[in-house]
Amino acid sequence: MGHFAPALWASVVFSIVFLFTACGEHSSTEASVATEHSAHTGSGTLVFHIHDSSNIYIPGERSEGLFTLRNGDEVLGLKRVDSLCFEVPIFNGLLCLGPEGSGAWTDVLRTGNTPYEVPCSWVPSEDNEAANTRPLEPLNTRSWRLNFGREDPWYGDLVMQVGTNGKAEGTIETATGDFRYLHGDVTDQHLTLQTFDGAHLFKFTGKFEGDSITDGWFASGHHFGTPMSGERHSAHHEPLSDGQEAVWTGLPVSFSGKNLMADETSWNWTEHRDSVHILSVMGSWCPNCLDEHRLLRDLMQEFHNVRVHTLAFERGLEQPNGEKRALRRLKQYAEEMQLWRYEDRWDITLVGPASKSEAQNLLPFLDRVVSFPTTVVLHPDLDAPWIHSGFNGPATGVKYELERSAMTSALSGRSENR
Repeated sequence: MGHFAPALWASVVFSIVFLFTACGEHSSTEASVATEHSAHTGSGTLVFHIHDSSNIYIPGERSEGLFTLRNGDEVLGLKRVDSLCFEVPIFNGLLCLGPEGSGAWTDVLRTGNTPYEVPCSWVPSEDNEAANTRPLEPLNTRSWRLNFGREDPWYGDLVMQVGTNGKAEGTIETATGDFRYLHGDVTDQHLTLQTFDGAHLFKFTGKFEGDSITDGWFASGHHFGTPMSGERHSAHHEPLSDGQEAVWTGLPVSFSGKNLMADETSWNWTEHRDSVHILSVMGSWCPNCLDEHRLLRDLMQEFHNVRVHTLAFERGLEQPNGEKRALRRLKQYAEEMQLWRYEDRWDITLVGPASKSEAQNLLPFLDRVVSFPTTVVLHPDLDAPWIHSGFNGPATGVKYELERSAMTSALSGRSENR
């Protein structure tokens, strides 16, 4: 298996994000750069222009060397690349803004023949009335069961708090995870929620009519949209997670692939029953997987006999040099997550492409892969693995605490599959 020696991290060259630029050639003079800094520092809003009449507003602060975005309770500290460009943490998208404050965000996680770019601009707070603020108390907590799409609908539960100033925060919980930190406002019975975490750029809009949400629309960047409607959540709604868990087929628990040094590697439970093992079926492009890995890091401080095996399913493997790029991406992910702190207890294996059906084929001990992440806990005191599909992150509050409790029980050998 490939362990995380500190020397490995020092040798990693973070070059993939430099393959794409959102603003063309960087031809600004030192004088123009200085003018840009003075004109665009301080508080403001990063405005993503997803359509001619639709924007997403993410508040933040900008200084000469720092760029911080506030996505609800989540704070994104962007890393400076050069005088015009900043890199999004973990997901490594590139945000480039010219001297006038306009430019684009390039999502490097989307593989394709052309870069995926979304136009955006930085608007200083004094010039922007749409800048987001936090909800003011007292808060009104609301919950709706949402319906997305028409021909093949899928469902989610919107849980949000609205302050006396009309500002709103919350998330949408689905059968296999949440939409993380959403924020926006409720004005004249119209709902607007949005999020940007470096991987997702989402906007939700709708109109309140009695106990219903009508005329709703969900937009993912500028490439996808679908109708949305909702009704107030009540006891007659079945839990979203019913029937959404993978189960053990009884086949040996094992996996194979390539470690971070591109060497073939394999692992099986039969030979490693002396300690507790976690198999985390994930992708470095997956924000819910990131939230779960952050929880696992915390739990490893408590459970010193736990070994984590990240089974990565990555995008773009079919492209030229796809495997090499995927391994480089996983090295970046591991470095930013500081997994070298657990060099003898946490390894990463590139197993296959980012496909649930391919993941199930490559991991036949699972009857199916419902979602990324899928987590398998193997305890020496238990004959069967504990398996959990999906993950509710910290934006869900109570459900996140239930995730922590369930994982803690599984690591203690006290839990049954849900």
